[in-house]
Amino acid sequence: MRIGKLLLIPAYAVAALCFFATSAAQAETINVTYAFSGTGSGNPANPPVIGNGTGSLTPLNLLGSMTWVGLNFPDLATGANQGTFTMTFTDGDTLVGTLHEQLDLAAAPNADFTQILTVTGGTGALRWYNGILTGGGFLNLANSTFSTSGAGTLNTAPEPGSVALFLLGLLLLAVSKRRAKKRPTSVRESNSWT
Repeated sequence: MRIGKLLLIPAYAVAALCFFATSAAQAETINVTYAFSGTGSGNPANPPVIGNGTGSLTPLNLLGSMTWVGLNFPDLATGANQGTFTMTFTDGDTLVGTLHEQLDLAAAPNADFTQILTVTGGTGALRWYNGILTGGGFLNLANSTFSTSGAGTLNTAPEPGSVALFLLGLLLLAVSKRRAKKRPTSVRESNSWT
């Protein structure tokens, strides 16, 4: 019983350090530009269509070149395209998010498009990144190639919702510890009414 209590002390210390490190992090906003091109595979009439490309996200190109993978769900009737994306850098860090595009299919098989990329997080050094990137590009439906570029801003610190979720986790941990204290530790204690 005593060892269990001793093991909780480091857990609480780590949780507190994580909280203070997260809340002390200064939100930095960085201006970025992106450019990439690639190919798509799949049937737009029967989604998803998977886009694969390579390019750069400046100034994050210091992490190396960027590989793009997009999971797209186009609506050929309206030209709208919704989906998700992952940008993977040479060091293995990633940025993930959602994409919204509007294609101009009037000159098909060539289509210009506008896009909004909403970065919702990442891995490694980019774990807390979030922001909006906007741009546009060109899609050739005949040979399934695309090229796009744009710009936007990324925030490097967690959103307030992430901090709130962390606090909720701490609260639940405290409640579970409190309940564990109230539980009987032996059969004899649980039958104390006799």
